[in-house]
Amino acid sequence: MNQFSKVLKTIMGGSNTKPSLDSMLASFDRELDNFQTLVKPDSRSRPRTAFDSPHLTFDDMYMSKLTLRQILSFLPVMLPLRMRMIQSARMYDGKFQPEHSSASPEFLTALEKMAFSAGVADIRYVRVPRNTIFAHKGIPYEYAVIFTVEMDKNRFSKAPSFDAFLEVARGYGNLARIGNKLARFMRHNGFAAYPGTALGGITDYSQLGEIAGLGAIGYHGLLITPNQGAHLRINTIYTNITNLPIQTENKHIWVREFCSMCKKCIRGCPVQAIFEQPRVNEDGGIQCIEHGACRDYFNQNYGCAVCLANCPFSEMGYEKVKVRFKGNPKAPQFHI
Repeated sequence: MNQFSKVLKTIMGGSNTKPSLDSMLASFDRELDNFQTLVKPDSRSRPRTAFDSPHLTFDDMYMSKLTLRQILSFLPVMLPLRMRMIQSARMYDGKFQPEHSSASPEFLTALEKMAFSAGVADIRYVRVPRNTIFAHKGIPYEYAVIFTVEMDKNRFSKAPSFDAFLEVARGYGNLARIGNKLARFMRHNGFAAYPGTALGGITDYSQLGEIAGLGAIGYHGLLITPNQGAHLRINTIYTNITNLPIQTENKHIWVREFCSMCKKCIRGCPVQAIFEQPRVNEDGGIQCIEHGACRDYFNQNYGCAVCLANCPFSEMGYEKVKVRFKGNPKAPQFHI
């Protein structure tokens, strides 16, 4: 195992032969053992999709092929991300005792002002359905703040590429930084706050984003929103605040009607991993991708992101697509 592989293993965890993102996430999940009670998943909930490709060696992975210049660009992004996720996990020590469970409009205004000034693209609130909690996990409270950060779409013009991969890592780093900052602010004001793991997580962030009305999940499985298209990343903060201004209306479900006609992501997928139409899972969610094929190509090709880059909502923008789209009454209906 070369020296860079050893550095990656230190950052991400893993076996003696290669780094493992799943091992890193499992180490964060163990913090849930500090709670006597958790909001448990639905009995039909799915496990979190694995990130590792067991049969790939380190030499098969794109990380083994990074140049020295790329490594020097990679480490200043990944090391802070790792440290911020550790900071997030440490908030799950089970020791914090909230003083309040009802927030004033003034507090929520201050929270949102801080969020936008820190780089948040959009923010909403949700009561977390149990079928969005991954199997064998749990959350401290059933309410959550959902927020997104935007990624620079120009970085994805040649995806899969190192530039695209690094932009995704920056997005996760921003999620972790902002999540920790907002959680500390909420705790300072007497509310429970547990930032989600920016990368991975114990709930289905895209599904929560659609439920919260941020946007709609496209046929590629990514959340599409009016301002960012698919160029975004999502995070959560679980909280005991019971009077959050939760919105139940979602004006973006028409997006999937467009997807059923477009299918550009399906045609453009290098390994044909995107289903012709999403499949409804037993838990009420939708599965858009054959995860094994996607994961292997992902791990060999800079995290891929071809579907994100080629999506018309990313290329043209949400409003331009909406204006031109005349509707599709024959489209299959998938409601989360």
